[in-house]
Amino acid sequence: MLRLAVTFVLAAVLTGCSAKEPGTPSAGNQTGGTPTAGTSAGTAPVNRPKAVDLKTLDPCSLITAETKATLGLRIVEPGNPLPEYGEGSKRCNLTYEDRKYIANIHTLVNGGVDRLKQTTGEAKLTSLQIAGYPAYLTQRDSPGSAGACEVYIDANDGQLLLVDGVAGFGDSSATVDGACERAKALANAAGAALATK
Repeated sequence: MLRLAVTFVLAAVLTGCSAKEPGTPSAGNQTGGTPTAGTSAGTAPVNRPKAVDLKTLDPCSLITAETKATLGLRIVEPGNPLPEYGEGSKRCNLTYEDRKYIANIHTLVNGGVDRLKQTTGEAKLTSLQIAGYPAYLTQRDSPGSAGACEVYIDANDGQLLLVDGVAGFGDSSATVDGACERAKALANAAGAALATK
């Protein structure tokens, strides 16, 4: 009888050791190579063409000579990163030939989609796909301009690539809708380049 009880206890212990809990890594789900899916929200997998660590990315490197010509960009140069985007974030400033709009590409390294939804408000975000990446669009006021449009690309767990377009300062023909068109086109080009990094 004692031998039978020990067998049941041992079986129970072994079963407990092999049980998987959601979100807990196990030997069965390890993969090699570059991850293409992750969990920004910590629950559901995120499908991305490629997860890229934005701490090592120069955002200006996402703008090729072809992209610059196609989108009518005049200047593409590094800018000062914003402290609220985390230690190690980077910024690229862009201006257009027509000078009606400006744009920026920021790497946000201190929080992903969950943080974005909390700080911006989920109701103000429109979901979209940018070059195969999940992304979110929102509009905001921009002092001295007609407004700004922001596209957040879910590039990696806990990290976002922000592409914004700002309607020209003092140019009455520049609109928020125009800023969104520019931001989306720029985000698509940057997202396609991101997937090759």
